[in-house]
Amino acid sequence: MTFLDVLGIIALCAALWAVFHLIAGYVAQRLPLDWLVGWPIIGASYAWERGGRCYEWLGIRVWKDHLPEAGGLLRNGFSKRRLASAEPDYLDRFARETSRAEFGHWLTWALALTFFLWTPAWMGLFMVVYGGLVNVPFILIQRYNRARLRRFIARSVRRSARAD
Repeated sequence: MTFLDVLGIIALCAALWAVFHLIAGYVAQRLPLDWLVGWPIIGASYAWERGGRCYEWLGIRVWKDHLPEAGGLLRNGFSKRRLASAEPDYLDRFARETSRAEFGHWLTWALALTFFLWTPAWMGLFMVVYGGLVNVPFILIQRYNRARLRRFIARSVRRSARAD
C-alpha cells in the first residue's frame, strides 16, 4: 500500500464520519421525541448519576461549553447551547431534547461498525475507538444536562407546591 493509498483511505474515512454525523442527526431529528425519551438507556437518568454530579469529576463544567452544538442547525432543530427560558415547558423540552442528541451520538458511534465491512480489522477497530473518543464526550454532556435539568425541574415543582 502506497502513501497515496493511505491518504485516500484517510480522506474517505474522514468524509464518511461527516456523513455518519449528518445521517445520525437527520434520523434522530425525525424520530418522535416521546419514543426516544422512552428508551431506558437514553431517556432516563439513573441514581448512580447523582443528578449529574457524577460527571463533574471529569471536569465537565469546564469543557462542555467548548464543544460544538449542532442541535439548531437542522430544520425544526433545538439548540442546546444555552437556556433560552426558565419556563417549565421549555425546561422539560430541553431535557427531552437531550435524549434526541444522545441518541444521535450513539447512532453515529454505532455506524463506525460499518468500517469492518470494507477496511482491515485493525482499521475497523481504530474507527470504533475513534468514534468513541469523539462521541462519548457529547453523550456525557447530554446525560449531565438532562440530569441537572430534571433535578432543577423537580426542585422548582417542590418550591411551587410549598408556595401554594
